[in-house]
Amino acid sequence: DFAILLVRAFKLESDNTENFSDVSDSDYFAKELAIARNEGIVGGIGDNKYAPQNNITRQDMMVIVYRTLSTLGVELKVADVSYDDFADVADYAKDAVKALINAGLVNGKNGKIAPTDYTTRAEVAVLLKRILDYTSK
Repeated sequence: DFAILLVRAFKLESDNTENFSDVSDSDYFAKELAIARNEGIVGGIGDNKYAPQNNITRQDMMVIVYRTLSTLGVELKVADVSYDDFADVADYAKDAVKALINAGLVNGKNGKIAPTDYTTRAEVAVLLKRILDYTSK
């Protein structure tokens, strides 16, 4: 659902409709997920699978946002951040986490990054608003 929000919010399009093997053409998210995949915004979990019913972690949310902004040509500064749990961030997500925190798009959660916590709907709503405001400057 998070990928759907970003694809629709930024009106992303792709002629390529190739999707993940665990996504059916009849799934309500199939079109947007194919666009996100083909734009390089989402990469899946391996073996051509996405696991679309899984919850999304905060670090994965940040990676998807970072890739979306990169696709849109928005450059973000990747600089060190000072959170006690930054070492818990997966290697693939470190640049995204740094960039979004430095841009002010993501704040900590109770003083931590909490990278493996599942993202809440409230966090998604706040982040989407911040992204839209940031990109409309």
